[in-house]
Amino acid sequence: MSATGPLVWIAGTPWNEIAGTEKQLANALAEYRDVTWVDPPAPVFGGRARGLLPFTERAAHRITRIIVPVPPGASRPVVKPVAEKLLQRALKSRLRAGRTPAAVIVAGPLARFPSGIPGVKVFFVTDDWVAGAPLMGFSAARIDRCMRRNLSDADLIAAVTPDLAERLQQLQPGVPVLHLPNGCVPLAAPPDGRRRKAAVLLGQLNERLDFSILEALASAGIELKVIGPRTERDPAVSARLDTILAGDNVNWEPEIPAAAVPDRLSTASAGITPYADTPFNRASFPLKTLDYLSAGLPVVATDLPAARWLNTGHVLTEGTTEGFVAAVTRVLEEAPARDQIAERQDVARAHSWDARARQLLAAVDAPAPVWDGDHFLITRFNLPTPGPESLVRARDGWLRERAELFERYCLPSVAAQTQTAFRWVIYFDPESPGWLKDRIREWSAGGAFTPVFRASVENGQLLADLRSLAAGPAAEVMTTNLDNDDGLAADFVERLQQAAAQARGGRSALYLPRGLILSGRRLFARTDRTNAFCSVVEPWADAVTCWSDWHTMLGRTMPVREVQGPPGWLQVVHGGNVSNRIHGVRVAPDNYRGLFPGLLSGAERPSAAERRYELLLGTPRRAVRSGLRTAARNVLLKLAGKDGIDRVKEHIGALKAAAARGRA
Repeated sequence: MSATGPLVWIAGTPWNEIAGTEKQLANALAEYRDVTWVDPPAPVFGGRARGLLPFTERAAHRITRIIVPVPPGASRPVVKPVAEKLLQRALKSRLRAGRTPAAVIVAGPLARFPSGIPGVKVFFVTDDWVAGAPLMGFSAARIDRCMRRNLSDADLIAAVTPDLAERLQQLQPGVPVLHLPNGCVPLAAPPDGRRRKAAVLLGQLNERLDFSILEALASAGIELKVIGPRTERDPAVSARLDTILAGDNVNWEPEIPAAAVPDRLSTASAGITPYADTPFNRASFPLKTLDYLSAGLPVVATDLPAARWLNTGHVLTEGTTEGFVAAVTRVLEEAPARDQIAERQDVARAHSWDARARQLLAAVDAPAPVWDGDHFLITRFNLPTPGPESLVRARDGWLRERAELFERYCLPSVAAQTQTAFRWVIYFDPESPGWLKDRIREWSAGGAFTPVFRASVENGQLLADLRSLAAGPAAEVMTTNLDNDDGLAADFVERLQQAAAQARGGRSALYLPRGLILSGRRLFARTDRTNAFCSVVEPWADAVTCWSDWHTMLGRTMPVREVQGPPGWLQVVHGGNVSNRIHGVRVAPDNYRGLFPGLLSGAERPSAAERRYELLLGTPRRAVRSGLRTAARNVLLKLAGKDGIDRVKEHIGALKAAAARGRA
């Protein structure tokens, strides 16, 4: 496999803790790529932090570790953005000197994808974290919220068991899911240790284990070798462990070097995986089972999906305590044959961490799928509309201002698209003035868009218009709303179609959440998860289009997919806006000019005084106002519905118009 871009691993556990799934797979990946490992945030007063600033260190061969110190309470709403900014800055500084990452892998229950970092976004789910929240000491609701955000942001989802992969696919049907089981480090040669008639239990000792099995094994006089630390939280579990480990036929080693584990395993005659039958365990893939096989040991495991998936006679599965004890007793009586040891090691080699690393890299490096449906941008230019918008559209000069904004921002941004496989349909009022009809002929002369003149557009008529323009009998159609005074990033259509290619049938709404707002010479960066630049991808057979509901409400009737990346759209705030306001954070335009060629020429970098104002007053005040407006809107929507909101808007608009006439 040829080397390409490096990898960024956003870890759920620090590098220097137990070498579990994350660390093992990262080490295997480092044989092929440089890996930047990002520890979970380290409190400034904790042992991992070295002062107040992020720092890097060499963790292993081709693995660089980043540790980001954060203030206490880094997960709390006020401090969390600070921690995220520190992480992004440290990552960008690290990557500035190297190549563009091929992938960013998030592998923890509370880790998040950092914004602004390129590469395929891989969400690697190693356990049912929601079910295991009590075991980890986290809030299940908080883990669930974080997971749903990561699922929405991901380009690829990986899961250790088929059951977990299937459930994640149901939660995010538009994203490909990779079954990526745990692996092992196979031994280079058969172990030479003298085997005792003992069963070995490797790994952490906690609530995941079935203690009735361990108690029954100890009571049956079976010699037990227990290797691993105690990490239990439940006092009742602690008491049972105390009793088990104190048994005369139990030898417990809480900590041994990782390099010594194969030697310890080679002195036993069987490995055991006695897990309790819980939702968390049913979705897990115990590392110890493959480690036993790597040492040539037969395995007795509780009857859980991961053990059955291995589908080998060298792993015996038992569903009862009695059956488990009988199986261990039977295995210990069998003399270890050299050919059976070799077969078990062959099974382990087929499930090595190297094989898992190559499987993940093949998925990351796979060519992006091509979407071959029909894509339409659809725009209402000056359709007669009832309700509050009609008051704005009736104002003197509104139409001429829109024509100027359309020429300045909207039209050139569509012409600059890197992906040209789409059609643009713009609806105009049949009663449009002559000067506008002349401009329409000029604008559309080169085939930039198809003008359609209608007094109104119902859903059936819209679909009929689109079908008449479709190039052929494609299976899917995507419709994207574009207002006539807004602009698009040059790769807007390309990113949408890449996201649509990853969808697996059905209907879904697509949003590019990050965008820009231009007001005069000031430019603002904003994240709006249900913005007006909405798209709907769906089968032609039962299409409803992106105009089937308000852009803020499409998620009520269909799954939503957020297409991550740099800003994808530009809203222009001006006197004729129906509803747009300034939101977000003031930014310098230099980093965005390439995305929006020619559209940001009037924007200026904020001065030092303006930056101070934005930090201390401007941004917080806008955030508070936006929050209050959103809360009020949600309450009104719940009480009065969409029609009620329109009536309120219309009333306010009428009052403003009357006030304007009075001043005149």
